[in-house]
Amino acid sequence: MTFLPGVLKRTFTALALSLPESAGLSASTAPRIGGRRLEISTVPTLRRNSPPLPGLASGRRRNKLFSSFQAPEPPQSKCLNIFKDIDFSASNCNSPQSLIRNSDPDAVFVINGASRGIGFQFVRKLLNETEGKIVACCRSPEDVPNLQQLFSSVDKTSRDRVELIQLDVENQSSIEQAALEIKTKYNRVDLLLNVAGILGDGKSTPGPERSVAKMDREWMEKTFQVNVIGPVMLSKELTPLMAQNRRFTKKRLDNNHADKQRATAVVANLSARVGSISDNGLGGWYSYRMSKAALNQATRTLAHELKRQSIWCIALHPGTTDTDLSEPFQRNVQAGRLFPVEFTVDSLMNVIDSMEEENSGGLYDWAGKAIPF
Repeated sequence: MTFLPGVLKRTFTALALSLPESAGLSASTAPRIGGRRLEISTVPTLRRNSPPLPGLASGRRRNKLFSSFQAPEPPQSKCLNIFKDIDFSASNCNSPQSLIRNSDPDAVFVINGASRGIGFQFVRKLLNETEGKIVACCRSPEDVPNLQQLFSSVDKTSRDRVELIQLDVENQSSIEQAALEIKTKYNRVDLLLNVAGILGDGKSTPGPERSVAKMDREWMEKTFQVNVIGPVMLSKELTPLMAQNRRFTKKRLDNNHADKQRATAVVANLSARVGSISDNGLGGWYSYRMSKAALNQATRTLAHELKRQSIWCIALHPGTTDTDLSEPFQRNVQAGRLFPVEFTVDSLMNVIDSMEEENSGGLYDWAGKAIPF
């Protein structure tokens, strides 16, 4: 095995441990390699130095951390990055765009896969830290106990900010109908979070396939439908509601008309480190790896086109997160090596809120570190 100079100190064991940590599915986790996972480092809540913007004086506390979890350093990548890390070390790191977006009462935040796990925590996070509407998309809106419990615990004003919409990412008609509802009711989208995804448990499902002999056509097709095709088709339907005239937006910025400005919109796709081709040092997980690699390519390609419409795109690796779907793989996970969902979402929102145009199209982990494709 060949190592680059930056990772000469890493042994094969450390490399093996990096795979499960890399699994980090939006609502899933990874199989075990030696029964252990690699850990990662905490992301402080910081802001960039920016003048106050209209709408920030509401008294709502910004960037409140839901988790005090402390994580070790992320694994280093084994190839050259073409994107810069998102630096959280400086004070006041939130971008002016995110401050405008989060304080705008007319902003619309759409979450694909909102009924549980990371998607559900995004609903909680956005409800607490933004002023706009939250569209929670899920396959069965009539069966969402987590959301119903949340609704019963908040005041009417907060409850009225959240709308449930039926969405099955495996069904094109469902995708188009959900987009039509959003257009009819809001006619805009400011942040699209594509969270829904599948990995499988290796018992009741063929995936994650650890060898070529385990590959199954139907499972591979389903994995691509949920992890790539669905999110990309939803993005296709919603980006017309996210687009702005770039020249007019820049002119408003130059004239300091922040009170009339709509922030740059963002498409955030939950991916995984194992979708990185250059970081694939162990193999396995055929369908999942391939689907996430395809999602990364889609994110990069969308970013090139959509930047002309003031839309940024980013792919995010959340780390291995403690969700319902991770339970089959948690038996041998050591204490402190599995991320609480609150920590994951706190971290991912820090990445989204701190990104700039130069980060659009990149694949980033929860700590803001760029991952090579």
